[in-house]
Amino acid sequence: MKLRRALLADAPFLAVVEATRPQAAGWKEEGFAAELQQPCARIWCSIEEEKITGFLALRVTDGFCEILNVAVLPQRANRGIGKALVAQALAELKQEGPCRVTLEVAQDNLPARALYAQAGFQPLGRRKDFYGAGRDALILGMDV
Repeated sequence: MKLRRALLADAPFLAVVEATRPQAAGWKEEGFAAELQQPCARIWCSIEEEKITGFLALRVTDGFCEILNVAVLPQRANRGIGKALVAQALAELKQEGPCRVTLEVAQDNLPARALYAQAGFQPLGRRKDFYGAGRDALILGMDV
């Protein structure tokens, strides 16, 4: 597996990955293209056999970072791709100086919660019914 920053030309392939994950943000190709053109946005992708198999998108500004969207192809799940993407993003942020990193995750998304806990994220709060009735968002954060 290779990790690299996503390019504008990757937008259709990022959208394909996201479409396989109903819990992802629903950006579609146009959303990825727009995000990739934002100066504060960064998207890392994983590449296997010359195909994008996962991605992590975030925004950074003035010592604050928010992870917005993470997805891995279902057939590549549980192979460490999400963990590698999170580690890559955190390592690069750490090199740039102190930063507060936050994200939201559905309370019932246990694999994602385990991934973030392993990376060092701590609970900060909750948004009731954020993902629909009975599906709260947990707000997690950490300092790097």
